[in-house]
Amino acid sequence: MAKPRLFWVVFAAMLVPCLVMNLRTAPRIEELAGGARLLEMRLTGYSFDEARGFVTTIGDEGARLYLDVQLWLDMAFPLLLGVVLFLGYRWLFPGRPGRIIGTISLGSILVEYLENAAVAAMLRAGADGMTPQMAATANFWTTTKWGLAFVGAVTLLVGIALRLRRR
Repeated sequence: MAKPRLFWVVFAAMLVPCLVMNLRTAPRIEELAGGARLLEMRLTGYSFDEARGFVTTIGDEGARLYLDVQLWLDMAFPLLLGVVLFLGYRWLFPGRPGRIIGTISLGSILVEYLENAAVAAMLRAGADGMTPQMAATANFWTTTKWGLAFVGAVTLLVGIALRLRRR
């Protein structure tokens, strides 16, 4: 069974950037931010003032860590997560439904990359160069990402329930 083996290899690879981000880089950036959550981790989004305050508080050290490490890890993670979800949906929803749902789930990768680009633009601009439009764009992609994540989680739970019911 090559597909289950492929799933577990990609799953293990996905854990590497996930763990590094969640155990090392994100906590350090949040420490520099005085305990404030990373912008991309705010499920309900953020305002211009919140984004500007965050960028001000993390300073140059936090911005460098965010741009040079966190966002690079966050480029690998969504791609690997997308493959894990695609393979998982294909298993949970056999045939055409799995291919359709799996393919749709890959759109979340694009949203994540757009969010990363918008956050990077704010970090590069700095607190003084950041505009309300920059924050609004980044916030849009962040809330869209979390909305898609919610739909994806519900879809996975339905797929698991259906799979268990078939047994």
